[in-house]
Amino acid sequence: GFTSIQYQNANNSVRVSSEFMERAERGEDWQTLARADGSVVETHDADDVLRQIADAAWRCADPGVQYDTTINEWHTCPNSGRINASNPCFPADARVHTTLGLMPIGELYERGAAGEEFRVYTHRATADAPGSGVEATRPLAVMRNGVKPIISLRFGDGRELRCTPNHRLWTTNRGYVQAEDLTPEDQVLLNDSPTPAEDAAWELPVKVEALARSFSRGGAVIHQELPEIWTEGLGELTGHLIGDGWLTDVQTGWVYGGEDVDEGLAASHHGMLSELIGGVSRQEMDNGTVQLRAGSEAVREFFRGLGVTSARAHDKRVPHSVFTAPTEVQAAFLRGLFGADGCISRVEGGKANRYVGLGSRSDALLRDVQRVLSGFGIRGRIYTVAADQKSRFAYTRVDGTAVTYDSQQGYDLRITGSDLDRFADAIGFSVPRKQRALEELLAGTKRYATKGAVQLTGRDEDGQEVVYNLTEPLHHSYIVDGVVVANCSEYMHVDDSACNLASINLMKFRNEDGTFDTTAFEHTVDVMILAQEIVVSPSSYPTEEIAENANAFRQLGLGYANLGALLMSNGLPYDSDEGRAMAGAITALMTGRAYRKSAEVAAAMGPYEKYELNREPHNHVMRKHRDASWDLDAELVEERLLASARRSWDEAVELGEDHGYRNAQASVLAPTGTISFLMDCDTTGIEPDFSLVKFKELVGGGQMTIVNGTVPRALETLGYSAEAASQIVAWIDEKGTIVGAPGLAEEHLPVFDVAVGSRAITHMGHIKMMAAAQPFISGAISKTVNLPAEATVADVADTYLQGWKLGLKALAIYRDGSKTAQALRTEAQAEKEAALPAEEIVQARIDSAVKEAIATAPPRRHRMPRERQSITHKFSIAGHEGYITAGAYEDGTIGEIFLTDVGKEGSTLRGMMNAFATSVSIALQYGVPLETLVRKFSYMRFDPEGITGNPEIPFAKSMPDYIMRWLASRFLDADICEELGILTPEVRARKASQEALMRGDTMGPANGGGNGGNGGAANGGHGAAARADTPIQPGKTRAAAEAMTDEPPNVPAQLQGLDLGPACGQCGGMMQRTGSCYTCSSCGNNTGCG
Repeated sequence: GFTSIQYQNANNSVRVSSEFMERAERGEDWQTLARADGSVVETHDADDVLRQIADAAWRCADPGVQYDTTINEWHTCPNSGRINASNPCFPADARVHTTLGLMPIGELYERGAAGEEFRVYTHRATADAPGSGVEATRPLAVMRNGVKPIISLRFGDGRELRCTPNHRLWTTNRGYVQAEDLTPEDQVLLNDSPTPAEDAAWELPVKVEALARSFSRGGAVIHQELPEIWTEGLGELTGHLIGDGWLTDVQTGWVYGGEDVDEGLAASHHGMLSELIGGVSRQEMDNGTVQLRAGSEAVREFFRGLGVTSARAHDKRVPHSVFTAPTEVQAAFLRGLFGADGCISRVEGGKANRYVGLGSRSDALLRDVQRVLSGFGIRGRIYTVAADQKSRFAYTRVDGTAVTYDSQQGYDLRITGSDLDRFADAIGFSVPRKQRALEELLAGTKRYATKGAVQLTGRDEDGQEVVYNLTEPLHHSYIVDGVVVANCSEYMHVDDSACNLASINLMKFRNEDGTFDTTAFEHTVDVMILAQEIVVSPSSYPTEEIAENANAFRQLGLGYANLGALLMSNGLPYDSDEGRAMAGAITALMTGRAYRKSAEVAAAMGPYEKYELNREPHNHVMRKHRDASWDLDAELVEERLLASARRSWDEAVELGEDHGYRNAQASVLAPTGTISFLMDCDTTGIEPDFSLVKFKELVGGGQMTIVNGTVPRALETLGYSAEAASQIVAWIDEKGTIVGAPGLAEEHLPVFDVAVGSRAITHMGHIKMMAAAQPFISGAISKTVNLPAEATVADVADTYLQGWKLGLKALAIYRDGSKTAQALRTEAQAEKEAALPAEEIVQARIDSAVKEAIATAPPRRHRMPRERQSITHKFSIAGHEGYITAGAYEDGTIGEIFLTDVGKEGSTLRGMMNAFATSVSIALQYGVPLETLVRKFSYMRFDPEGITGNPEIPFAKSMPDYIMRWLASRFLDADICEELGILTPEVRARKASQEALMRGDTMGPANGGGNGGNGGAANGGHGAAARADTPIQPGKTRAAAEAMTDEPPNVPAQLQGLDLGPACGQCGGMMQRTGSCYTCSSCGNNTGCG
């Protein structure tokens, strides 16, 4: 919404034509047209559209308006392209189809910045003469464009694409369409041709030397040879590992079904593994499957370096290294993955349904596979095969065993039609029987042409990120995540160009009598333009194309600051005909003299490169500027200033007709927000003063008070004595306003009018000042039209309408208070507060004080009472005994722990554990939640570790591990205990019910499931209420009296994304789920896959 951080920090503009503004003024309809055939898409009330724009700006000062027709009427280089305004981009992780593979655009930017050359694929469908297929070209530039809002697009094939709202996608029905304008009827083009990674590196992205050493259990150091380059065998093994294998802290394993063994796949992979990573063990399981296991730490780290993770089934992803591997390796990876988890379907539900499928519980994995397939020109569609979390996901392993998973969604990626031939030619299956089935399917059937486009099914806002884009020179398109998208460009003058800015402090040219020193000003303009021109060529630019255009057009942007102070010092109101006339004459002199100097330089150095192409339109615009100088009112402008301005334009046009111009653009009026402080200006750019006394909020915190220093000089000009002026200035310092100052004449108040406050300049005052300067500016004017907080939406709409009528190129408004934070403010808010009822003022100040007190309050320790409830527990870890005593507050929440008889007196173990207990106690009393401490210290591993004898915590990895898990079992809810693998009665009852459901059994409450078996509720008990005056564990703890225990069943638990299983039968350690098995993370024992 308008109050969101994303929108508040945005800087948005709407571009409108004169035809639209005319229709809005007359109350007529406005039709939106299809890009492809020009047909009418929608019809709107133009005035209503304008009011919607105004409503948004009224709420949040955005969008501004750019008057497209006016901008291009004053464009000096129309034959080189229109002036556009767009900045579409992608986030850093969007993968671009390149000859280096599917490369994240953020990485492309970094590589380009480092001087690396590469090529991107562009689609011929977007060419001037549309065709089919792709070509690889070298991008002119890859750009980083700051932080922008992102939207996420979802398509009918399950594909997702993240980009800025204004990025354009190619559609087969109406050409390029911005992402925010896509409709479900649009046909978004997918890549349909191979984009081979022919320049991808065969070297592995793993530092092999650092991994080539592993340690055996006996402590002997083993040096191990590991591969340094990709091979197709390594790619296939990696694919099978993702599909039907595991990677844990102790082991890497591959699983093969019975037919895979019979047909030699297991033996083939065994040979590959032996060659690539050395010895692996072969384990034949009771169910007929075979496991190939590697226990080496170096092997585990090697595959982690490739991007393989220990993620559970529904969190699996394609390893990052595969996306940028050579095409042959990508094909081998897919071959191994489809061999492990893929299938061939001919009939489904009694009907012909021919496809190659890949099943998974991870939709993210299938979207990754979809991206890799797109590099082969293969389009796959993702289906959801379980409607909700309670549905069952039926899955057939490669050995033919049918398994049903509960409480998880399942997904299926399917390749159909003509893409089946591409899949067979480029990829295929690693499993011989599946490859034969695929060949039989292709030999016995005819295939339809796969649909080459997808339709939008959803669009969501997706936060803000640093974004990137690139410029492709051939067909102005490239391919991202399988989707054909538009070439990107930045707007400055013509696309991909730059402007060299500078500003002049006008107060430096005010003579003592108030006249303007035209001679000094002309000399300054000459020097500035020459200096700006000199630095165009040696300057650095963000991209190669911008550098080329900057040198081809050589745009300059000379401007000024302190106009508001100059007018005030001369006793001229900002909102007056005299003030506007003076501003127009100075602007005319500045730009006319600038182009005069540019023509002189052109006589010596030649005009800018693109001048001949744009000679007539450029000279036409020069004549329009000159003619406008003769429209200045001679009765309102100082004679010498006006004569100098007109003479400068006459000379500029005459010299330009003979020699051309060195620069396509000479002037703009920049905001000068920062450099105005450097130049000691009272006002910025063309703006009036914001307020005579203002407060600037600083980025790093704090504020600075800025007092207008021009007031004394203005009072002197108006005829006030030094004493009278001193009294008025003192009043301003005290009151923050000049209104009511002693001795100030009423007729002089307009001279001191400012942007906001009781003497605020009207919106038309701002607009008329811009209109006075605009005819003499090459570019546009950066200025804010300030409106009071009380302004209406109709006022904003009228502002936009009047700006267009008066010939402005662009207009931005700011209604006071429309943003949640603003850089400059006055004491107006205090004035508003004074008008509120007393009760509201008091309550508002109380609320503010409370918030400030909470934010700045120092940490407070809530000490334990002298008498407190406690519970003592005896423990033993691998023969090391001790006692834990936990003390509680009156409400039962824990506040301290003591450890006794831990180690010998004076031993390091006892000292460290006592220090640990003290630090935990102090943390609890200062309000650190017990849950936070438990999560930090649980499962830390160091001696002493071992079997405990406590059925709830059968094995402890260290004393802090045991202590924290025991405290959790006594003081935290069952949900948290379940996450941490603590088998409390509540957790056991829940697990028993889940096991029964998985078996299809029916059962009632287990072990007192109706009340938790120990007085607590079956869902984990009721948490004891926290003290009202302390932040200790609010809503997360249980009273100590609730804690009781008996024998837990041997069932799985969870730990933050890992499936934990029963205690190991060999060493007592906690086992972890690996596929359908459990593996001990301590000794490597495995239960075997069923």
